[in-house]
Amino acid sequence: MALVSDHPLYLLGLRFPLKLRVSVRQGYVTLHNEIATKKLGSGESFVVPAFLRFACDVMPGRGQPAVFTLALEHDDTEAADGGKRWSRALARHIFHSPQGQWTAARLAALWQVTPHKARARLFAEGEALLSLVREQRLAHALHTAAQADGEAERGLAEVAAGSGFASIPAFCDACVDVAGVRPALFLRGQDGVGRESAL
Repeated sequence: MALVSDHPLYLLGLRFPLKLRVSVRQGYVTLHNEIATKKLGSGESFVVPAFLRFACDVMPGRGQPAVFTLALEHDDTEAADGGKRWSRALARHIFHSPQGQWTAARLAALWQVTPHKARARLFAEGEALLSLVREQRLAHALHTAAQADGEAERGLAEVAAGSGFASIPAFCDACVDVAGVRPALFLRGQDGVGRESAL
């Protein structure tokens, strides 16, 4: 399955815990952050470094929608993460278990420290537990919806629940707050909820 957009789409604040390959089947995708810009056309792909925050601008071609996929690339090497050792490790845990109850107490148990110390580690790296949980649940939802593995199209409710969101409104709020778009622009349920385009 791939993400499809019939209209220009601007996604902000994306960040994945592992390297992410963005592959364009048709149309154009521009990946950028405050340092670099990479423009991709049909048949091109690019690997975004792990835990790098970036924006993704999607432009359809003439008379055709933009179609692209997102796929995690697993490796054992540690990428330069700006010294965010604890945050990146936590992001991986959340991404792989988005339905979990991610609380300071659970984090403290995971790191074998007090809840105060766990929050202090994140704070020292410029992160907050609830923000990281929300961001990584959204990353999981986008990745789930955009895999090119031939799975059947997933509906909005299924993607939201599978990514740990308590409800469709909670998922919609996270999409707007984190990525700057409404999920109806990239997901459509088989029950008629949104599918104007797939990202």
